[in-house]
Amino acid sequence: MRSSFARCAALVALVLAPGCTWISDKQVKDRQSTVDNDGDGYPAATDCNDADASVNPGATETWYDGVDQDCAGDDDYDADQDGFVPDAYVGLATGGVASSGALPGGDCNDTDGTIRPGATEIWYDGVDQDCAGDDDYDQDKDGYVPDAYVGLPTAGVSGSGGLSGGDCDDTALGVHPGGVDNWYDGIDSDCAGNDDYDQDGDGFHTDDTTVTYGPTKYVPGSGVLPGGDCSDTDATFYPGAPDDWYDGFDKNCDGHSDWDQDYDGFDAIHGTEGSDCDDRDATVFPGGVELLGDSKDSDCDGQNDRFSLNALPGLVFRDAREPMFAANSTDVYLSVPDTHLTSGAQDYYDSAAAIRWSLSAPHTVAGVQMWNSNTSNPSSFNVGNGQGFTVTDEYIYGVLALDLTGGHGLRFVRFNLSTGSRDGVNVQSTGTAAYSDVSFVYNGSSLLAAGADTDGNLTFARVDDITSSNYDVNHEESQGVSTVAMTLNGSNAIYGSDASELLGFSFDPLGPEAAYSVSTVASDPDVADLDSLDNLGYPEIVEALPDSGIIRMMDVETSAIVDVPASQVVNVAVAQSAATGVWYIAWSDSAGDVHLSFGADLSAMQTLDWDLPGTAAKVACWAAGGTVWMAVEADGVVTVGQVDE
Repeated sequence: MRSSFARCAALVALVLAPGCTWISDKQVKDRQSTVDNDGDGYPAATDCNDADASVNPGATETWYDGVDQDCAGDDDYDADQDGFVPDAYVGLATGGVASSGALPGGDCNDTDGTIRPGATEIWYDGVDQDCAGDDDYDQDKDGYVPDAYVGLPTAGVSGSGGLSGGDCDDTALGVHPGGVDNWYDGIDSDCAGNDDYDQDGDGFHTDDTTVTYGPTKYVPGSGVLPGGDCSDTDATFYPGAPDDWYDGFDKNCDGHSDWDQDYDGFDAIHGTEGSDCDDRDATVFPGGVELLGDSKDSDCDGQNDRFSLNALPGLVFRDAREPMFAANSTDVYLSVPDTHLTSGAQDYYDSAAAIRWSLSAPHTVAGVQMWNSNTSNPSSFNVGNGQGFTVTDEYIYGVLALDLTGGHGLRFVRFNLSTGSRDGVNVQSTGTAAYSDVSFVYNGSSLLAAGADTDGNLTFARVDDITSSNYDVNHEESQGVSTVAMTLNGSNAIYGSDASELLGFSFDPLGPEAAYSVSTVASDPDVADLDSLDNLGYPEIVEALPDSGIIRMMDVETSAIVDVPASQVVNVAVAQSAATGVWYIAWSDSAGDVHLSFGADLSAMQTLDWDLPGTAAKVACWAAGGTVWMAVEADGVVTVGQVDE
């Protein structure tokens, strides 16, 4: 709308007087609808400048000259009418357009109303809609574009199209080539295409249990690597990698010590690193199972074939007596009497333990059964020297020498292996001297025992009904013997020896009286110990002859004698393998050392030696199922070892 002054000027031709006579607005409007002062065909009522024929509603707009040629009332510097002007025209007013010149700048394309500051940016179309000056292919503005857009420029953005590719996520500023990759977060932040759980790129993901393995974002096909990498910062460490032994590094990640090449659980002797004397053989290690005759030191004790003698787990012996083996169809048992034995948390006094090994697992103790049990201290008796022991699939049968107040006796026991119940009968002798040796036989119905005491008395006792409190036969007479052995195979006899001769006592063991027929078997020097193989089915009597330096074995049926070399032998036990026929003779000498002689030919035996401190030891041995057991009592303590045949 023109001002009053402008209207007056437009009507100058109608006024004859030299001044401007006041006219009403109505007169002006009426006149404007017909007056066309500039002759451009548009009356003053619609012509925004009726003094300039180039300015009228039908004129062509010339942008950016400050003139509103088409009388549209637009800011002449906002051609696309989006409310923003190019930076060069900020503050410039348009003639005749009120409030013009106040629009903000920043319009990078004033010919397109969709392009202006604040417009919604459509990425990857090559247009900078919001006039931010960004490369339209770098949405996260990290300086990298996806590979598909490398070299594509953005209209109106100087220098665009020159960014590097490789951006695997153009919406994440921290994800681009060369970015900082935080391993094990499941994101390939540097767009290297690596499994984020395989830092060293060796093809195995870390076995760190605090990390949960899965696919890596931006890496197709990831999340399928095998695990087990024990050092994910070193590509030379992975499952199956070449491992240089003894360098201290577990490169193949198998979890084994690098000093244990044969994987037997023992490190090689390497300075102070270990004790395995052959780290290339998994059967050789401290405590390994020796195999007799293989010329290999399987237990690393410094001697081929010699096996270790070890304490029995869970048992504490304090005053053990002579050990003895027996077996049934499934198990091997070692009987040990002791005046004070602890098994687990229980103390036993003047009792006898049976330690069991299964023939199917002969190197592991399978259990302990107290076949004669007493937990009271003091007890009414003390176990003496000597015991007898045999075992069937149902029962343990045994006899113990007892030291009683004012005398001595024999205790016969039957122990039920299934129920743990026991029956017992005590047979008291008339003499007062303690027993020095006892021998025992179970014939399938009766329990028979012979004993020699320190006064030289020989005792024979038989129990036919173990469930009764009485015994059937008890015969005792002075015969001057200190060690005895009894056999019921072939000839029924008790063999006893004194300082000068071996005597045989023939008798009817099942008769009402034990009337002996005494004969001299041999005139021998001092016999330190007698043993019998009767319980194995062999009618042999074994003598320990320290003065002769031999162990003498005699077949009681044929009187054939074989002497085995030994030195100062004081205690002996003999076994024979039913499978191989090999003889095993365990013996100790007066120095307290222990030996095991073995061989199928008694005249050509090999011998293993154990140097033990202390007093003379007592021994026991057994052979069954391809395994040999040896037990040693020394100074009241029992140790046991096993070796395979």
